[in-house]
Amino acid sequence: MTGGDLHARMAERFSAYLEGDLPAEEKAALEGHLATCIQCRTNLEQLRRTISSLAKLKEKAPETFLPDIQGQINTRSRGRFFAKRWMLFGRIPFEWVSLAMIVAMLVYYLVSLQTSPTTVSPR
Repeated sequence: MTGGDLHARMAERFSAYLEGDLPAEEKAALEGHLATCIQCRTNLEQLRRTISSLAKLKEKAPETFLPDIQGQINTRSRGRFFAKRWMLFGRIPFEWVSLAMIVAMLVYYLVSLQTSPTTVSPR
């Protein structure tokens, strides 16, 4: 078995080892390998730190998190995002503007059909 295969086989057991789910024989073999292999010890420590960091993500964000992020975006974008608007209706969604244009074009088309001549009169 090559060194890379051995490291890969040991790395497959890291999660079970950290959770305490390895059988005693496999745990002893892994610990024996870790005692002599700096690469696997380093990889195991990185996995421990990653799991620890992920566990911290379960904590609830502070109440000021979203307003702080919006404030930073507003500052960096020079007011283009999340700034207060002094328009009559505030921001109008693009979809509403599009719908209004389609309705206006439909009304114009229907009105123009009603006012256009439908027959040609002979002279």
